[in-house]
Amino acid sequence: MTTIDCWEASVPKKKRYLASKFHSLPSSYQAGMPSLPFLLFLCLAIARIVRAGEGTYPLAYITGPSIIENSTHIPTGFYTFRHVETGKYLQFIDFDNQIVPTEGENSTVFNGTIWTVKWHGDKNYSIHHLNKASLEKCISTRWDHHRGLDDAAVMWQCEVDNITRVDIDFDIYPGFNGVYDESAPRPLEGRSLDRRNFERRYINTYEAIRPDKQQWLFMRPDPTKTPLYTNVRFDPETGENRINGPIIEPDREKNQNSGSHQFYLVSAAHLWNMIPRCIYPQASYEFDFTPNNTGVTALDHCSWGNTSQLWEATLWKPASFQLGFTPNPMYVDEEADSSTFLFWNAHTSPGSVVMWWAFLVVFSFIVWIWHK
Repeated sequence: MTTIDCWEASVPKKKRYLASKFHSLPSSYQAGMPSLPFLLFLCLAIARIVRAGEGTYPLAYITGPSIIENSTHIPTGFYTFRHVETGKYLQFIDFDNQIVPTEGENSTVFNGTIWTVKWHGDKNYSIHHLNKASLEKCISTRWDHHRGLDDAAVMWQCEVDNITRVDIDFDIYPGFNGVYDESAPRPLEGRSLDRRNFERRYINTYEAIRPDKQQWLFMRPDPTKTPLYTNVRFDPETGENRINGPIIEPDREKNQNSGSHQFYLVSAAHLWNMIPRCIYPQASYEFDFTPNNTGVTALDHCSWGNTSQLWEATLWKPASFQLGFTPNPMYVDEEADSSTFLFWNAHTSPGSVVMWWAFLVVFSFIVWIWHK
């Protein structure tokens, strides 16, 4: 690969071309066009397709495989991620489960900036942290319904893997838990009054998080180089680290670790139909399409060669993890019969969407025949 910075596309031109072709149809054909009900259904179907396809990228069949090819395996274990230009670390703040770049004294190695990295097949990894309630959170890709793209890295409950706990079994900075200024930007709280109504309205409509939204790839800035770590390498055949010497004891003051390498942190979500998105060191505390607010870190179009998207991943301690998933009992309805929702509940049966669209097609066809 010579570059991944080839995001130019001609989709708008194609849309204008198709529109001009439609308006140039002969009047005789336009006179014989279907009636209003059928056209109404057709418009709704097209609107749904266009809405779902916002931001699609015609060259994704090239960029997707290129991203994977130029990504690499890394040992699983405990890492920090430091931005190479700003020196800021990616940190977890327990208050409202925030993930934002560090500021001030927090721009160092401590438990708030150490993350657990697990492997999930091929070159896919998940990145975890525990909150104060010992609930496991994963860096996840958030979809912006208004802009039609993945806009931010957020902290959601881990569903890609939650069997092995990720407690950090060493204190890299004894006595330091981060400094948090009350005047610093914080998540907005304007929606707190509506939260009760929101929860009642959406009760029992929980949808599982798609696995690729909680998986990330470590893409190398130089695809010709394979990152090596001291006395440890990852074996994708077994899914475990291979130790070939003494493990280095982590020491923050001496900068003693198992190695550091630079990567683009690429989201695995929509890798095959959209422009790849990379974590960018910009915090955001405001959005209006979910019931709560929290601090998140922005995503940007991946641009190979752009150092503003590079992060230094430092392995402080390698570790192997048993993978798996245990469903949250909060979202398991033992009294519900799955067959009850086969055709009517879109949250439990993907076939319901097909059934509803089939019904609308048949209904519109009957109305069209009747008017004809």
